[in-house]
Amino acid sequence: MRIRSKFLCFLLVVVITPLCALGFYAWRQTGELGRELAGGAMAGLEEIASKELLQTADMLGEDCADTLDLLETSLSLTANEATRELLAAPREPLGPAPLLDTDFDAGAVPASGLVTLPGTDVAASYDHLSFHLPPGRSPQAARTEIAALANTLPFYRTLFARHKNLMLFGYVGLASGLHAAYPGHGGYPSGYDPRRRPWYANAAASPGITWDIMTDAVTRQVLATMALALRAPDGTVLGVAGCDIPMGNLFLETDLSRAWTDRMRAMVVSVNHNTLSGRPELVVVACRDYAQKSLDWTAPVELERIESPDAASLEAAIDDLAAGRAGVRRMAYKGQDTLVAYAPIAKKDLAVALAAPRDVVVAGAKTAETRVLGAVSRMLGQMGWFVAAAVAVVVALSFAASKTVTRPVKELAEAARRLAEGDFSVRVAPRGRDELGELARSFNDMAPQLLERVKLKNDMTLAMEVQQNLLPGRPPALAGLDIAALSLYCDETGGDYFDFLEFNQDDAAHADIVVGDVTGHGVSAALFMATGRALLRGRAMDHPGPGALLTEVNGLLCQDTHLTGRFITLFFLRLDRSANELVWCRAGHDPGLLYDPETDGFEQLMGSGIPLGAFADWTYEEERRPWLAPGQVLVLYTDGIHEARSKGDVMYGKERMEAVVRREAGGAASAIINALVADLREFKAGLPLEDDVTLVVIKATT
Repeated sequence: MRIRSKFLCFLLVVVITPLCALGFYAWRQTGELGRELAGGAMAGLEEIASKELLQTADMLGEDCADTLDLLETSLSLTANEATRELLAAPREPLGPAPLLDTDFDAGAVPASGLVTLPGTDVAASYDHLSFHLPPGRSPQAARTEIAALANTLPFYRTLFARHKNLMLFGYVGLASGLHAAYPGHGGYPSGYDPRRRPWYANAAASPGITWDIMTDAVTRQVLATMALALRAPDGTVLGVAGCDIPMGNLFLETDLSRAWTDRMRAMVVSVNHNTLSGRPELVVVACRDYAQKSLDWTAPVELERIESPDAASLEAAIDDLAAGRAGVRRMAYKGQDTLVAYAPIAKKDLAVALAAPRDVVVAGAKTAETRVLGAVSRMLGQMGWFVAAAVAVVVALSFAASKTVTRPVKELAEAARRLAEGDFSVRVAPRGRDELGELARSFNDMAPQLLERVKLKNDMTLAMEVQQNLLPGRPPALAGLDIAALSLYCDETGGDYFDFLEFNQDDAAHADIVVGDVTGHGVSAALFMATGRALLRGRAMDHPGPGALLTEVNGLLCQDTHLTGRFITLFFLRLDRSANELVWCRAGHDPGLLYDPETDGFEQLMGSGIPLGAFADWTYEEERRPWLAPGQVLVLYTDGIHEARSKGDVMYGKERMEAVVRREAGGAASAIINALVADLREFKAGLPLEDDVTLVVIKATT
């Protein structure tokens, strides 16, 4: 018999048994009554709430259907108007003289004629269209197209006068790259070309209206984009008409969902049947959570999938929507017990879904249950005073018997002290079959396991030393360049990597610099990094160009990484002094950051390319630029620095990194790295790194 059972039986026999039996009976009966009443109230509230939620979802679905029909009709009219003007005989614009986006940027439009678009910081004019020219095209060359599209201004004015609350922008992108937008505005990023945007490509390849969720290049907000191709009578694609819809505009302005609680989430969802697993998924097409600014307007927006550990309830909801049925399901969603109501949107492959936390729905019943149980607790508290006196007597009698417990405890304490001093051979003799006996046996089992843990710790330390030795000992010596590098790991080992391959070249006029980042960190990432390093160094012996080298290494890596989900992002830079140029390849890695102190501006060494190990048949392309001018600083890095977060969950960001480079650009390359590391540590304020950090700084001295 266990010690706890022995003492409990002694106490029950002496005094406590009658009192505890009576108190337990009263507590149990009162508690059961309270829970029964609360359970009935909860069931009733949940049934009522389910009906009202379903009705709310139906109303929102009808409103969304009307809104989508109106938007599609407006887009079709826009496409017809633009096509008619483009195919008509050339004539002068009907409205004001056309303005380029650069006119807005230069302040050519008076401030009195500009308004700030709702939810943005963009100033625009509802009296003008704005025209953006693609790179390399002059206004004179686009004069005829500009004049034709300028005649759509009266149409846009009428359309936005009635439906301005639904759309943020209306626009037409032509096959020539000319882009006309209403209301007129500036702020286009450098190199913007509508033909390279997903909305243009998808609509040009589709016979009907297409939808995309993407980041707007001007406002940097995530918007729903609707597009329709402009086609000549022979089927030729003249361009694409589109409009941007803020996420919140797909829902009722009165927001029926908020009548329940601010914690309710309203979404437009769609059933996705094209999944790797073969099972359909519920994808969130639109919600207010998407309406946020993004730093990278070229990056695709990853749509959220509705997931729940209650697989049966989620699959039942998906089956209902696939069959066009509305319903309500209870499931775990985002870590909460939730009622999810859904209703199809008429004539669309979409549905409205409302997720309401169940604790909000049954809050009244929970309050009643809490009051009942509180009264029971007070009753038990009063009974406790009576029991306390009896316990005091029993404790006094038990004190003499406690020595039978303290003796083996002292033996265990002495053994634990010896174990802490490093004596892993210490053991204790188990006595009895109670908890102390089990504790002694557990102690004897723990000692060899602890020895194994110490050995494992030592092995990890050795692995860290080995990985550190894989990093190059010194930077390459190239005339006119000052180079420094550093890697910081968040664990003993990591997946970041940098290397200098100048020793694989025939002369001192060339050097290869590599910065890579393996998915994840720890031992597995370190092993994968070592594999990539070995392949790079082995294949570099044949002196291929960066593009050919990465193409070959990618094919070899894919043989080992197929279906594992592991890959390496990498930036490969070749310093070619003989040709006075930089040659580089990006394999899904952050672009290089080049600072020019003469202009006090930053340039990014961009380039296309996917991570190594993702697809075996990818061909990597090289990018080139002239040699660095004196004083220019090139920084290669991994995302561990700019994605680091502070105690307030604030991201370090590239802007802060640029500020440090600008401030320290006059110093040596090693001083710039030290300043970046010091600033990162100050930002983290003692918090550990979430990811590995690697920095390579190249400064032109002459």
